[in-house]
Amino acid sequence: MFRSGIPNAFLTLLVGALLMLECRHDPLAAWDNDFADFLARNSHRSSQPAPVTLVGIDDACLASHPWPWTPLDFSLFFQAALPYRPEVVAIEEVLDWDRFVVAPDQQGKLPQYEKILRDAILRAPKVLLGAHLGFPEDPTVIPPLQEVPQVRNVRGDVTGVPEFTVIERQPKDAYRLSSTVGFGNLPAVRARHSSVPLVLRYRGQVIPSFVLQSVMLWKQLTPEAITVELGSHVAVGPQLRIPIDTAGRMRVDFGSPRGGFSFDDLLLAAEQAEAGRPTNVPLENLKGSIVILARTDAGARTLPLAAARKGSPGELFAAAIATIQNQSFIRRAPLWAEALAVAAIAAIAFRLLRIKKTTTLGAGVVTIAAYVLVAMAVFSRWLIWLPILPVLGAM
Repeated sequence: MFRSGIPNAFLTLLVGALLMLECRHDPLAAWDNDFADFLARNSHRSSQPAPVTLVGIDDACLASHPWPWTPLDFSLFFQAALPYRPEVVAIEEVLDWDRFVVAPDQQGKLPQYEKILRDAILRAPKVLLGAHLGFPEDPTVIPPLQEVPQVRNVRGDVTGVPEFTVIERQPKDAYRLSSTVGFGNLPAVRARHSSVPLVLRYRGQVIPSFVLQSVMLWKQLTPEAITVELGSHVAVGPQLRIPIDTAGRMRVDFGSPRGGFSFDDLLLAAEQAEAGRPTNVPLENLKGSIVILARTDAGARTLPLAAARKGSPGELFAAAIATIQNQSFIRRAPLWAEALAVAAIAAIAFRLLRIKKTTTLGAGVVTIAAYVLVAMAVFSRWLIWLPILPVLGAM
C-alpha cells in the first residue's frame, strides 16, 4: 500500500491524461459522444422554438389514410398549410407514383389527383421535395448525367464526402420542375445517428442535402452563396457558419426546441380556424417557417437516434434544421478544461489515502454527480460539453 498520497495523485493524472487522448478516437469516443447527447437531451434551454414544424404522418393518420398515399392526400397538406404563409413547404417522401402500389380503385383517378397536387405546388412560395441518390443496378451501365444544384465554392479534400452515381428516386417531372429537390441520403452508422450530411457528391459534384437545401430556401440563398470548407464549416451567407466534419456532416442537437404536430391535427386546426374557433395547434407559428411533411409512424421509425429512441428520417431532418436555425452547435470543451477536471480529481486522490474505503466510495459518487451537474450547467449556458470518460477513469 502506498504510504503517501503522491503516488495516488500521479497515477490519477496518468490515467486521466491517457483517457483524454484516447477518448478522442473510436471506440472510446462513442462513450463521450453518448454523454454529449445526454447533456443535449437533459439540459435546460432558454432559446425559443426554431421556425420549423414537423407535420407527422403518424399511425392514427395511416389508419384513416392507408399508405401509400395518393397525390390528393398530399394536396390536402398544401391546402391546410399555405393559408398561414410558411416560407418553405417540404415533403420528405419521394413523390413518384410509378413506384407506389396504389389501390386499383384509385388508378383511374391518378391523373386528376396529380393535377390537383401540381396546382397546389404552384401556389406555394417555395417547395422542397425529397429525392435519393444511389447506384445503378448494372455497374457497367451509367445513366446520363442529370442536372442538380451544385455547390462550387468547396475547399478541402472531398474524398470523405459520400459519392453516388445515379439519382435513384426523385419526384415526377411535373413536380420536380415546379420545385427544388433535396437529397435525403443518410450514412450507415454502427451505433446511433447523431449527425446529418449537409453535402453529398453526385458524379464528382458537391451538392446540398435535404437539410442544407431547406435552409438555403428559407434564407433565400442560391448555391453560389454557399461556401463549404470540409472539416471546418459551411458558410450559409455572410453571417451563418455551420460546423461540419471532413465528411460534410453536422452534429444534431436533439434538445433544440422546435414545433411539431400530426397531419390530422393540422387538418383539424385548419377547419377550426376557418370556422373562427380556437385551434388545437398553434398555426400562427407556421408563418415564415419551414413546414415539413414526413412519416413518423412506427413503420418509418427505423433509425436509432442519439435522442435515445428510434425515429424516422423526417424527425432527424427536423431536428437538424432546428439546430441550424437556433445555431445550437454543440462543441467539445477545450483540452485545458479537461486537464483542469482531471487535475481536480488528482487533488482529491492526494487526500483520499487515509480515508475509509466506504467514505472514499461515497466521495467518488458525490464528485461524479457534481461533475455531471456542472457539465449540464456549462452545456446549458455555452453549448460546450465536458467529456465524462477521463473523469470516470481518473476517479
